[in-house]
Amino acid sequence: MTPEIQIPWGWYVIRASALIGFLLLYVSIFIGTVSGLPGIRKYFLRLRSLNLHCWISFQALIFAFIHGIALLFHKFIPFGWKDVFIPFQSNFDPVLVALGTVSLYLMVILVATSYARRFISFGVWRAVHFLNIGLYVAVIVHALYLGTDLKSGLLRQIFLWANGFLILLLIWSMIYRIWSKIKKRETAREAPAVKNNENLRQSNASVLPERGRENFRRRI
Repeated sequence: MTPEIQIPWGWYVIRASALIGFLLLYVSIFIGTVSGLPGIRKYFLRLRSLNLHCWISFQALIFAFIHGIALLFHKFIPFGWKDVFIPFQSNFDPVLVALGTVSLYLMVILVATSYARRFISFGVWRAVHFLNIGLYVAVIVHALYLGTDLKSGLLRQIFLWANGFLILLLIWSMIYRIWSKIKKRETAREAPAVKNNENLRQSNASVLPERGRENFRRRI
């Protein structure tokens, strides 16, 4: 009989925390994306009002930390704390591991600024929030090339199709935001001309009756 290979608990924690963390991150980005799109956002207004978007992002951050800490107990590939928390320090696929480390710190920044939104300006929050795109790309590459469960099979196909769909939504969202800004600028430019025309009409309306009375008196 061949002896059974005992897989340590850390291996399961690493895989489970990575999958759950990514799923939560996906849901968070999905809600944040579709809640700003016409025809779809009305179904997610209640979710936004309940701050579910921020709460899910925080849960994703927790599982990302669990994933990183669990790597310290990896029995097959030795990871030290520098390998996990300092980019490009790992001897095992340094670039891909660094993407995971950088993604962790980006999540910390995004979650912190989301909960501190009332204390910072909208412009700063908005600029920082665009880091979501870089975070999402980094996590996809990190998961796709290092994830054991995503090497092949049904889970890989689900991963590719689901993320392809979300990427299309992100592109649609960016196009819609750009188009909305252009329309607002055009409306802002047209507003003074419309206001001037309205003022001119009001002034004419107030002057014409007086002229009419004067002409009537002259005729009499």
